[in-house]
Amino acid sequence: MSKPSPIESVRCWFTGHGLPWNDDIESTLTEFGVERVEDLKFIRKNEWSDLFTSQSPILRRLATLVYEQHLAGDSDPMFREMVTLAATSTAAGVAKRRKLLATASAAAIVDDSEIKIIGLPEWAIREIIDYIPKTSRALLALALTSDSASWRDIHWNKSAPKPILSWFKKGPTSRKKMKRPSAITKLILSPKNEDEGNLWEDINFGDNEWDLCIELRDDDIAGMLACINSVQKLKRLYLTYCENISGRGLEPLRGSTVLERLDISLARKHYDGRYGECHLLETDVIPILDSILDRENHSLKHLQFPYRWRTETFWNREVQTGYFARFMQKYNETEYQQSIRCQKCNANCREHLSICREDETKYFGTQGNTCYDCLSHYCYNCSDEDAQFYLTFCVSCEKFRCKYCMTMKPCRSCRQSAFTQELQPGYTERNDISFMCIDCEGSRYCRECGHDFCDNCSQEVRWCNDCDRTGCRTCMNMLRCEHVDCRARTCGSCRDNNIGGLERAVKTCRRCRRNLCFTHRLNACKLNWDASCRECVVMIAPKLARGYERRRLRE
Repeated sequence: MSKPSPIESVRCWFTGHGLPWNDDIESTLTEFGVERVEDLKFIRKNEWSDLFTSQSPILRRLATLVYEQHLAGDSDPMFREMVTLAATSTAAGVAKRRKLLATASAAAIVDDSEIKIIGLPEWAIREIIDYIPKTSRALLALALTSDSASWRDIHWNKSAPKPILSWFKKGPTSRKKMKRPSAITKLILSPKNEDEGNLWEDINFGDNEWDLCIELRDDDIAGMLACINSVQKLKRLYLTYCENISGRGLEPLRGSTVLERLDISLARKHYDGRYGECHLLETDVIPILDSILDRENHSLKHLQFPYRWRTETFWNREVQTGYFARFMQKYNETEYQQSIRCQKCNANCREHLSICREDETKYFGTQGNTCYDCLSHYCYNCSDEDAQFYLTFCVSCEKFRCKYCMTMKPCRSCRQSAFTQELQPGYTERNDISFMCIDCEGSRYCRECGHDFCDNCSQEVRWCNDCDRTGCRTCMNMLRCEHVDCRARTCGSCRDNNIGGLERAVKTCRRCRRNLCFTHRLNACKLNWDASCRECVVMIAPKLARGYERRRLRE
């Protein structure tokens, strides 16, 4: 076997430490006179940083850590593995990170009674956790401790959850043997300074990528909540994207007196929650919420439920006698919900979760009189001097928001209909106009005039399948193919610029005034070329000529 070249040994050192290697790095090192790994110590720090200018900021920082560790002469055998692990967790994606962390955790088990946590200097750990979201930080500590399923061994669903890494196991000398947390896991979960003193009061899975959250299961959620001692610290929890959990993982929150709000709608902020998956079970979630309400000093103020729960309970009368309907009644009767007052008129806002009534389909199961963002309370009909309501319901994300937190846009079609009915006796404009958050995304939006339309007025919006643009009837002039079985339609802009190709574009013949796509115009002319419209023949002639030219070239 031939001995590798000197520069090849440097390449192996780079890849072994999780650092990138390319032709630019090789040529630069050659200019510096680097032939062996030992020559790297003669490179200045700024020259080393210049090698990775084209890489991501995270990878540049990790490369600096490798450089400093090499100069310090630290021969810790686990350092290379942890740097590679950190690089993968930030650069290659969060999904690979969790898998690699779990593998590293399993590989760190030395015997049946001890878990050895991979050690790193405190400054290195701080640099790594500063680059990942808070939820990933808790999952990192969980993965470095044990797999998520092992948290069931401590019966987190039968007793008050313990802080991270303190679980019991049967041993030969004692019935229960406690394992203590390591220094690295304490460091990951502890606040860095006074500004992070309330580090674990707010957990939002929306800070992570979608492909990570959909892989989370109830064991992962429960282990993380027990990890941060959520029953005593967590005040706000948003289970964004967590579509594959049943709710059993919320057990560590049982009996919490500090939890203020819980969003289990699984929808991202300002996105329609009606189209996502939901596997949450009422039989798993509602008993946990009941245990919180049973505490006299509970702090629960706001709940956001999944769209599937609310629609099934509203339309299915048998479901209304189940867990969800009974909990709504119990929640409405709590002392806090009975005593809230409007910040404008100081009136007592009695109803919060809408009672099952036929005229409140879109509001049913949604906490009213409360702004989703700031939790301020307002009466439904309170307005300011400019006749703007303080609290408005968004029909897209299905949340109430006050005018100070979010600008709301009315549906243009609803407003026009309301204007024609405002002189009728007993008419209430508020109940007939749909509003949407200014940040809510949707397909019912005119790109020309900027007006939005609700679901009930979606027929006012037109969509061009060539340029994928949407617009209202006034701004977008659409042409449809007159053929019965054809669904081709083209907007004026695409028709003028031939976007989408001649075969899909619908055009109007100036002579016979027929609106046809190329395919059906050609078929109509083929029936009788002599009697065909001359203008239609001129319209299809360029395409026929190009087709003939291609066939001739193939032959």
